[in-house]
Amino acid sequence: MNSAFKIALAGAMSVASLSGVAMAQTTTAPMVDTTTTTNSTTMNDKVSVVMMSALEGENGNAKFAEIEALSKSETAVAEAQSALQSDATLSAALTAQNVQLENVVHIETAADGGKVVYVK
Repeated sequence: MNSAFKIALAGAMSVASLSGVAMAQTTTAPMVDTTTTTNSTTMNDKVSVVMMSALEGENGNAKFAEIEALSKSETAVAEAQSALQSDATLSAALTAQNVQLENVVHIETAADGGKVVYVK
């Protein structure tokens, strides 16, 4: 009886592993979405929009302090606005995401060439 149980268990395990593969092969939904919204962060076409309010939590205090200081600096805000005026593609991408361009306080370039835009 012990060997019968082992054979039955081995058979059940092999069938279970095969059915999982079959289900994985029939999925039709894309694995990665091109537009993702998480909290107050929106990413689309290598443009990430981060609302300053999203940084006010426990995890983003240092970054919030940095961006808040930049938002109070007329020079830093003028630099961000100048970058927007010189990059029509970035401005269009932000407008498409309903970002009011006058609220952009800082723009960073990510390692992959994308832009991280901080908005108040």
